[in-house]
Amino acid sequence: MKKRYDWVERTLFILFSYAHITDWEVSSSERTIIQRKTEDIFKIIVGDLSKHPPDILEKKLTRAYNYWQKLEQISIDEVIAELQEVSTNIISQKWFTPDFAEQLIGFLGEVAKADGVILDSEKLSLIDLADIWNVKPRL
Repeated sequence: MKKRYDWVERTLFILFSYAHITDWEVSSSERTIIQRKTEDIFKIIVGDLSKHPPDILEKKLTRAYNYWQKLEQISIDEVIAELQEVSTNIISQKWFTPDFAEQLIGFLGEVAKADGVILDSEKLSLIDLADIWNVKPRL
């Protein structure tokens, strides 16, 4: 499924998926954090935002949410499998640097904090992802 989505959408998929699998819901506060981080992610991956249509961020966010939601409707196993694949393959992108990995782990930490409770499953998931990306988790 990932071939239908670009790396901005796949990266946002990581955020939606982590928000969901750690506590089995994507709350409105988590969606708000993801929405706020979309521009930062876009700029790192694609570059200058001014060279794109004004609604590009909204479209990317919607596509990423639908990407996650389609898999979630099939099964949580599909979400986890796609999440593992995307999280592993993102490393090969030229823009994926240790700084970006740390920043993305930080974004995920903000998503985890968004609903007011940081579960052990959220902490462990971030530690696992940080290990895959060879960076230190920050919570």
